[in-house]
Amino acid sequence: MNKPDRLRRIEDLARAVAYRQALIRHEYWTRTRLEELQQRRLARLLDWAARRSPLYRELASTGRLSRPFNLHDFPIMDKKTYMERFDEIVTDPRLRLSRLQEHMACVSGDEYYLGKYRVLTTAGSSGCKTVVVFNRKEWSLQEAASMRIASMMGVVPFSRRRPKLVTIGSPSPLHDSYRLPLSMDIGLYRYHSLPATAPIEQLVEQLNTLQPYIVRGFPSMLGILAGEQTHGRLHIRPSIVAGGGEPLSRELREQVRTVWQASVFDIYGTQEGLRAMECEVDEGMHVFEDLGIVEVVDEDNRPVPDGNLGHRILFTSLVGFTQPIIRYEISDMMVLAPEPCSCGRPFRRILAINGRNDDVLYLEGSDGRRVAVHPVHFWDVLESFAEIRQYQVVHEPDGLRLRLMTVEGNGGISGMVSEQMTQKLRSLGVDHPSIRVELVGTLEDRSRNMGKWKNIISNVHQEAIR
Repeated sequence: MNKPDRLRRIEDLARAVAYRQALIRHEYWTRTRLEELQQRRLARLLDWAARRSPLYRELASTGRLSRPFNLHDFPIMDKKTYMERFDEIVTDPRLRLSRLQEHMACVSGDEYYLGKYRVLTTAGSSGCKTVVVFNRKEWSLQEAASMRIASMMGVVPFSRRRPKLVTIGSPSPLHDSYRLPLSMDIGLYRYHSLPATAPIEQLVEQLNTLQPYIVRGFPSMLGILAGEQTHGRLHIRPSIVAGGGEPLSRELREQVRTVWQASVFDIYGTQEGLRAMECEVDEGMHVFEDLGIVEVVDEDNRPVPDGNLGHRILFTSLVGFTQPIIRYEISDMMVLAPEPCSCGRPFRRILAINGRNDDVLYLEGSDGRRVAVHPVHFWDVLESFAEIRQYQVVHEPDGLRLRLMTVEGNGGISGMVSEQMTQKLRSLGVDHPSIRVELVGTLEDRSRNMGKWKNIISNVHQEAIR
């Protein structure tokens, strides 16, 4: 990294430390005061977008948006539409998608674009990658949010101990699980980033050498590492283990606690800036509502009452002025808690994230109609078998393939898995489900989704059969 970029990194991190203090103060506010902050920030964001973004400026000039601006008057954006209109959404005319893509092809570390911006992209596990651009102040807020997460786990920056933190995530600097630790590795903590795409033997060797105090990673990877510890190949003693980027099941949480006797936290985050984190009382993940607004909606984008499962969420970033993210569709199916947390924080809580709506499979029903099978039904069956280390459900035109990695010496569960899954699907109204169980040594290549795991894979066009 050249000297000007290093100086920028130091300045950005110093700003982030100040932002962190402000974010932590918000955790002691009343709900009313937090909502007032939200509305002030929202009004500023919507006014900025209507003046500086060509797309929203056009909507305002033609009367489709009028002052005072109301969030619910703004159009909902799915990922495909958002990327098609990217050049019209951004507020700096120098930011053009084609040029950003050229820049991303050359990024190998924490390089800035135009000396001012960091450019990331989503993993694309839903089939469409979104490019996300942060200016330096916006990136400092992302760093501050990361520091808040560490603080909620009981880790303070610049402490005398300087705990060793190992993140096992994406190998790409275009993903925040790699980029944030890289940009913050200037004395706060002792950061080490390991690629989730590396062979497990290599990860075990590196972790045995590093002996981390904190381990963060995709839950599917944490499950594999817990198995390695159980079998005597991994020898680490982390005090804190945090999962993120994939669902953290209750069963895996208990396995991690048992294996390492560690505090376990669940973290939720998106490249677009949505963040949520469990607190110490383990009553769900607190949404960082001082940084964004979350709407939980049904298939027709109508609000879903708290305590009920939504079909998708709409996210509005309150701090993204370079690239306004307003009512942006995220396919996670979420349940928000109707009551506040007993810890006293004013933030709303996520009670459950039950997969993504594009993980719902549509199978032939006994009455001739298609039956929507939610991923939770696969979890219920497959995660009830302690012998299964990892699994994938693959939907093929001729039925379902259950690809299972099991602990050694437990290859005889295929019949039981097939029988229980058949019973489950029949109870949902699926007609004569065709199920094949495959015991495999390896599963999907993680490099396809920046190290993220994908449990549900469909090789059938869901929209057509829906």
